[in-house]
Amino acid sequence: MKIHELPGIGVEQLQASQAGGAASPKEKPGPPQCPEGVDVIHLSPQARLMQKASLVVAETPEIRAEKVMALKDSVEHGTYQVDSRKIADKLISEMLAEKL
Repeated sequence: MKIHELPGIGVEQLQASQAGGAASPKEKPGPPQCPEGVDVIHLSPQARLMQKASLVVAETPEIRAEKVMALKDSVEHGTYQVDSRKIADKLISEMLAEKL
């Protein structure tokens, strides 16, 4: 077997890699070099989206003050209406869901 007949590998490339010479032209460059002591993080698009979502959730108040005030006012003025059919439907659907 002759070395110069190896498919995809040139004799010059083999000699350069054995001698510690230049890298083959097919090799891709590595990640950009950073100064020593500096940490670098590359986030995927999904990770960036999750980061934005968590910031939005953190900035959103748990209690919607305007809704609480509106309900409080309607109870105080006697205008709060309870929809008994909605309550019954919700109770029945939750009971059925528990049995499954």
